[in-house]
Amino acid sequence: MSKPIVVRGRTLGQGEAPLVCVPLVGATASAIREEARTMAAIAQVGDASAPDLLEWRVDAFDGAADVVALAGAAAALRETTGPLPLLVTLRAAREGGRDHGLDDAERAARLIALVDAGVADLADFETDADPAALHALRAVCRGAGVPLVLSAHHFDRTPPVDEMVRAFARAADLGADVAKLAVMPRSARDVDALLAATADADRSLAIPLVSMAMGEMGVPSRVIGFRHGSRITWASAGAASAPGQLPLTELRRRLREAPAR
Repeated sequence: MSKPIVVRGRTLGQGEAPLVCVPLVGATASAIREEARTMAAIAQVGDASAPDLLEWRVDAFDGAADVVALAGAAAALRETTGPLPLLVTLRAAREGGRDHGLDDAERAARLIALVDAGVADLADFETDADPAALHALRAVCRGAGVPLVLSAHHFDRTPPVDEMVRAFARAADLGADVAKLAVMPRSARDVDALLAATADADRSLAIPLVSMAMGEMGVPSRVIGFRHGSRITWASAGAASAPGQLPLTELRRRLREAPAR
């Protein structure tokens, strides 16, 4: 089923191919702006290798805990992204993010500020986050028309298929507009299991899904995952934000060469 992602009333893609997202992982405001400027320039000239959206990994930014520094970097970034929508993520250390000593409520407050400032076109938070923090962020996102991605990451394993299907469903039950799951495969069977779980959940849930198997073994999931219902795939244009991300140009090439079925 086609489940396009709608951002502030604008449809991203048509649900027939994955959206390609590039993470911005600079540690300083100037580095982040340069990353975004390069990607926006590619998009503005209509280059076929351009990403469909950007993800600002706020946890990679040195000033993530400093409200003033964060606001300044955000304002400069918003002016630089051009036509590209911006997904904003302040990942928890327990799920692979850089530790800034912030609890869930403090992380949610920073994401809320970015939504209120019009910087975030989408926001990402974890399904296991403090319920009050998640509820507060969800309410602000809904009021602003900003889709909320609720995500779960397993860096040490691939859960059983039924557990992964339940993870997608839990995100939906918590009010996600997009449910995301990332796992670490130990065999090709693990990759197959993730794809099967994604397809099962896609048939039963009304919201778009995102899934990926990390690391070198999981690369196929980033290329063919859309066939099973995964709506976004990540590529790097410099430093990767997760193990197994392909360079942007290589991912675009593989997507073009991948058979439709």
